[in-house]
Amino acid sequence: MKIILKTEIDTEDLAMKFSRIISTPLIIGFTGELGVGKTHFIRSIIQSFNSNERVKSPTFGIAEEYIFKTVKIVHADLYRIKKNERDYIDFNSYYDNNFLILAEWIQNDTKLFSYSDILIDIILCKNNKDREILISGKSKRGLEILLEFEKILGN
Repeated sequence: MKIILKTEIDTEDLAMKFSRIISTPLIIGFTGELGVGKTHFIRSIIQSFNSNERVKSPTFGIAEEYIFKTVKIVHADLYRIKKNERDYIDFNSYYDNNFLILAEWIQNDTKLFSYSDILIDIILCKNNKDREILISGKSKRGLEILLEFEKILGN
């Protein structure tokens, strides 16, 4: 699925709509160059569970946890992780039926990437303003969620 977003408000709106159809457990990976809006998209998803939640980029701490009534969210930023680096964080310790992992730079962890359900690639368009969002399902569950999302978007 390909979507063009023109403003930050468009990004927030898309992330909010997306958060309404995702269900746990789920791993969503994000890719894209520095500064394209990965953290902004994730912040909007997290704030859909609590609009007052302060969401910061976990670049230096690698992961931030958010515990809500219906979901446990781990927001990971794997930018500083070297390809195939081991034992930097145990994602298995987060696993239960209510977990949602949102991982920026997921391609830096080939194991987590292989287990991901959905991949969201954010690309800066040639006009250096708009964003192209490419969303793909990597698992049966991810594909089912994307079919539901397409219905919501009317595609």
